[in-house]
Amino acid sequence: MASNAFRLAIIGAGGIAAAHAAAVKDSGGRLMITAVIDPVAANREKLAGEFGAAAFPSHAEFFAANKKSKIADGVLIATPPSIRIDIVTAALKHGLPVLSEKPLAHTLADAKKLAALSRKFKKTPAFVGYCHRFSPAILEMKAQLASGKLGRLTRFENFFACDLPGHEKKWFSDPKVAGGGALLDMGSHSFDLLHFMVGPSDISGASLDHKWKGRTETGGVVLTRATKKGVNIPVGATGVIISGWAETSRFTVALLGDQGMLAYDYEKPEELVHKDLLGKATVTPIKTCGVRFLEQLLAFADAVSKKKNPASKNLATFEDAFAAAEMDAKARKKAK
Repeated sequence: MASNAFRLAIIGAGGIAAAHAAAVKDSGGRLMITAVIDPVAANREKLAGEFGAAAFPSHAEFFAANKKSKIADGVLIATPPSIRIDIVTAALKHGLPVLSEKPLAHTLADAKKLAALSRKFKKTPAFVGYCHRFSPAILEMKAQLASGKLGRLTRFENFFACDLPGHEKKWFSDPKVAGGGALLDMGSHSFDLLHFMVGPSDISGASLDHKWKGRTETGGVVLTRATKKGVNIPVGATGVIISGWAETSRFTVALLGDQGMLAYDYEKPEELVHKDLLGKATVTPIKTCGVRFLEQLLAFADAVSKKKNPASKNLATFEDAFAAAEMDAKARKKAK
């Protein structure tokens, strides 16, 4: 590892931490993991062992050690959302920049508290891992919309759904821990993408499906309406968001305008498709969405280090994440 590599502490060594760890390995020495924090010994020791990192059973022990001798330049929080307030508070009090996994919190009240914390400690950068903001196709779609290639935007469409039967017995579908199911988990990405690509929007309608008794929702359909005029984006442009944990796999994003459509399928990760009004398709090669975790971590590192990186402007703030939480809460209210 390069001596000037950005040192990252990972709090929570579960499944999503592996995606970030793989990105660190692909960073060419620009990033390194120097601490792993997890109450499960097997999890923390395995991940720490891959990087020769220090291992801690609790965030309190890590922050105490980091205060004595700086171990990390920033922290990645990959815990269940219900336990993040104390961790984020400790990180910000210690002046350690934060990149928290999404959703920001399991309840709107906690999301509001975390957004307030980020304002209180405004000198310490704090972001949320809405990694799809770093997918090359998403950025190209946003640029082409602004250029006028699609004409006037009429609709945003986003399907993030697949079959995840194992989630029925995991914390992801436990209402007390997760706060929500497919809509909060996958849909929070969708709400943020809508905000990132289209702008502020309101909820027009919503419905939720529950396949697992006593657990969170396994599916959600949400209709939205843009509330602020943007470049080639009129007030009233509609959005369709579909989230699912118990259905056929679909991971797609589309922008439809009165002059054509752009569509991206994550299962065809190197293709961006443009269709004109007659349905003629033009396929453009695009860099794979698989780079999104690496690009996000590099943008975080550069933002913290105050290095020039145009991609840093794409990082989602706690305020952005609170906006996604508000949309989720409004959708749930509409669905009742």
